Amino acid sequence: MIQNTTLIVLVCSLLLSACGVSPDQDALLEKYTNSHSKFVSLDGNRVHYRDEGQGEVIVLLHGTASSLHTWDEWVQGLSKEYRVIRMDLPGFGLTGPDQENRYEVDDDVAFLNNFLAKLGLNSVHLAGSSLGGRIAWEYSLVHSDQVKSLTLMDALGYPQERWPPAIEMAQWPLMDKIMTHVSPRFMYESGLKEVYFNEAQVTEGVVDRYYELSRFPGNLDAFPRRVKAKLDTDADKIAQVAVPTLILWGEEDMYFPVENAFRFHQDIKNSRLYVYPGVGHLPMEEAPSSSLRDFIEFIHSRKG
Repeated sequence: MIQNTTLIVLVCSLLLSACGVSPDQDALLEKYTNSHSKFVSLDGNRVHYRDEGQGEVIVLLHGTASSLHTWDEWVQGLSKEYRVIRMDLPGFGLTGPDQENRYEVDDDVAFLNNFLAKLGLNSVHLAGSSLGGRIAWEYSLVHSDQVKSLTLMDALGYPQERWPPAIEMAQWPLMDKIMTHVSPRFMYESGLKEVYFNEAQVTEGVVDRYYELSRFPGNLDAFPRRVKAKLDTDADKIAQVAVPTLILWGEEDMYFPVENAFRFHQDIKNSRLYVYPGVGHLPMEEAPSSSLRDFIEFIHSRKG
């Protein structure tokens, strides 16, 4: 827990940051879309997604406060052989907030099911990081007939002993209200240096991406609602996962400990586990080559 003095300094910094100018929505759309970007209307939301390559379908789900851009390096390799689909989940990225504040895991499962139906997809390889992993394994229970394989990367599932500071603060009374209006850049830089094990990977561009997309209209307001969802409950259901499962984990993840990787591996009978030394919470960004290699090998093994 943050000490009182530090908290006072932080609150003052947050309040001062309210004087900053929010990025223009059109400028964000121009910067963070490309030729593969598409938008689809779904349940009152305008969902940003990308659809690249041809072949068997792989769907990638990002984590809390992130966006589809976290998968960029994976997609470069995967789209040569597969059709790769990724989206900004409601409350994040260029999708923006859910119009009815639906942020529980069941809501995300329904969202994903509706999204895949909209694209006419009924059989996919599903991979999720962090929150995306939590959604993915729940989806595999509800819609097992649609999931060819499941990949969990530093996924939520077991009770959390602690959360990253921004997530913890957004659950505090009063602070949750403050954080719906302000988002100082230094918080993103500091937080990312805890999420990534190698601080050298926290470049100006990475910090800008997280900071700027958090300020897409409505995302700041959605964040406290998002993190108050019941995300680390129902761990008893994990053992019911029956689809072939790959577990990828950064050994140095300080908030989602590597012990949880072994718990997933033990609970999911038909699973394979890889742990990456010197890697934190985001193996697809921190160790893209090795994590992608292991993922492709796993997918290839499902063809036989």
